[in-house]
Amino acid sequence: MKAIILAAGVGKRLWEVTQHRPKCLIEIGGRSLLHRYLQSLASVGIRRVDIVVGYKQEMIRAAVEQDSCGLNVKFVVNEEFHRGSISSLWIARDVFDDDTIVMDADVLFHREILRRLVSSPYENALLMDETVKQTGEECMVVLAGGRVIALTKRCRNSTTMLVRAWDF
Repeated sequence: MKAIILAAGVGKRLWEVTQHRPKCLIEIGGRSLLHRYLQSLASVGIRRVDIVVGYKQEMIRAAVEQDSCGLNVKFVVNEEFHRGSISSLWIARDVFDDDTIVMDADVLFHREILRRLVSSPYENALLMDETVKQTGEECMVVLAGGRVIALTKRCRNSTTMLVRAWDF
């Protein structure tokens, strides 16, 4: 299993904080989000990571060079990072060569959540948080009959659930 981390974006919503660095390098409790990701991935046995970079990518590369947490990290460059994370996912399509966890680089999560995902008995899984209140920035999961039928930013009905609790 490997991970693909989408870390190419500019971070418009936190521009006051991120105009000088990528969102994944914001520090919380003395550690960057990216370092937390790498530590968490290593702790659940994942050894290969592809990071899609774009905006200020040299800073992300330097952070990984300083401490990769023992992971084999490669970089995929999204020159059109301003087009959003879907363009980063498209750029990364050629590195889907194993069971893969796809992660946005701007979400703070507890390591236990990642452990549960990695140990899931299901071939395909999506993390959801049904307790989060919609603010307009969350990615929503639309369910019908217990199955995911859409991902959207707009809540359409009562069967729509929030995917992310923390979206910077």
